[in-house]
Amino acid sequence: MQKIKYLIMIGGTLILIGILLKVLSVTGPWAALCFSVGGTMKILYLILGVRSGLVKVGSEIVLLILGLALIFAAVYFRKTDQYMSLYVWFLSLGIIIKTLFVVLFIRKQKRFRKELALE
Repeated sequence: MQKIKYLIMIGGTLILIGILLKVLSVTGPWAALCFSVGGTMKILYLILGVRSGLVKVGSEIVLLILGLALIFAAVYFRKTDQYMSLYVWFLSLGIIIKTLFVVLFIRKQKRFRKELALE
């Protein structure tokens, strides 16, 4: 578990670096590269964790998919003038739903690890 835990830590850090680069308006592909690699590492963590049985994923995965869909839609709306007003709403709602996913996921993992420790 410790080896794949680094995937989610580094992935989250890369996404935060990507956000920071975007806010600081750094030119070049660096922000997108950090987002892509960070997101891939987090997805890899989920896949490897589920395969090995160390991560238990349930219905909260729907929140992740919905949150990501809203964020991707917000990115699209930001580039079109007629839907610019929807950008803020979709982005905010997507971030809230993804945060809810993270909270539920962490709670479930803590409960799952306690069950494994009792067995």
